[in-house]
Amino acid sequence: EQIDNISFPLIMAYQLADNGIGFDDMDYDYINVKRSADYVARNGPATAQERWEEEAGYSPSSIAAEVAGLVCAGDLAIDEGETADALVWLALADDWAQKVEDWCATKTGTELHTNTPYYVRVTRDGNPEAGHLRTLANAGPTLDEREIIDGGFLELTRLGIKPADDDIIENSITEVDNTIRVDTPQGPAFYRYNGDGYGERALGEKGAPWSVQTKGKGRLWPIFTGERGEYELLAGTSEGELAPRNLLETMAGFANSGRMIAEQVWDRHIDNEYNWEIGDGTGSATPLAWSMAQFIRLAHGIAEGEPVETPTAVADRYRSGPRPAGPALSVERNVSKDTLTITGETDGAVVAASADDESTTVTVDNGSFELTLPAGHGKTTVTVAAATDTDLTTAGTTVERFTI
Repeated sequence: EQIDNISFPLIMAYQLADNGIGFDDMDYDYINVKRSADYVARNGPATAQERWEEEAGYSPSSIAAEVAGLVCAGDLAIDEGETADALVWLALADDWAQKVEDWCATKTGTELHTNTPYYVRVTRDGNPEAGHLRTLANAGPTLDEREIIDGGFLELTRLGIKPADDDIIENSITEVDNTIRVDTPQGPAFYRYNGDGYGERALGEKGAPWSVQTKGKGRLWPIFTGERGEYELLAGTSEGELAPRNLLETMAGFANSGRMIAEQVWDRHIDNEYNWEIGDGTGSATPLAWSMAQFIRLAHGIAEGEPVETPTAVADRYRSGPRPAGPALSVERNVSKDTLTITGETDGAVVAASADDESTTVTVDNGSFELTLPAGHGKTTVTVAAATDTDLTTAGTTVERFTI
């Protein structure tokens, strides 16, 4: 289960609505958004598989998609008058956006990676300092999680959660360039992560087409050149090899004679019996739809002067500056027969709670509140959120989650 694949449709629904294509124009309705957002809210921020369908845990790219998805769902909920849903989703998004560094960025690093703090690919339990050993998929090596570098953290900037000049983002860029970047004749290219075993056979330096029976070695992926181009757009880079237009031309240089861009391209200068040249497509999927789409997305972004798929609601919420402080919140619960009663105190203006697919909200009376929900059957995740103001787009939020 890839929780980012549950989150991205929420972003798409928001983007469609933001361009005048609402529920009345589509075959889905608000209930479909609610089901997906509630699922993310109950099961995030950890994921069973990150973006590469391989590793479980706390992934910067997956959390970026979750945060953006919940904010987008919250914006749609506000438009629908569903205040309880909106507050719960937005409060969780705020909480996860604030904690992603604690979960995924190491301050200690290793002897190989010293530009701390920097984002790692994934952590087992949200503790990036634990040094858990992780055996990579596809017969990859066993490495300390702090040693595994990838570019997934760039989703935090593309989706509007972190600014391009964020210190940890810039440190992580340095680690990427030092660890998984290769400068080809076409321009900069990047591996998925160090130790990747998904690719051509690793037969010495010459390589050979992939085989299930033989250990592999991941090669360079053109999509990362495009993702880096979107980051450089946000960073305002206008000259040099990392200028977005130059990176677009690099991607074009990876295409074959039919203008198709492969999943992976060859990564070295060496004679081989397959006539692969550095930067040429390997025996990987050609064209890869993701590679082609990334080329188009970067080209569109260059034309517009900024990445075109950054949700406005997310960028407005996080990239414009620090979020307001959330209200104080204390919560008590009582389960009686089929009813869950939630009471507590807060200096906020409004409180909401959700359990399973039910949610409710109440205004605060002299600092106290009480809500009731169906208790459900079996294990249930309950979320309680408070906001400093009834305008949820500008209010500070606080959230608590527990299981009954």
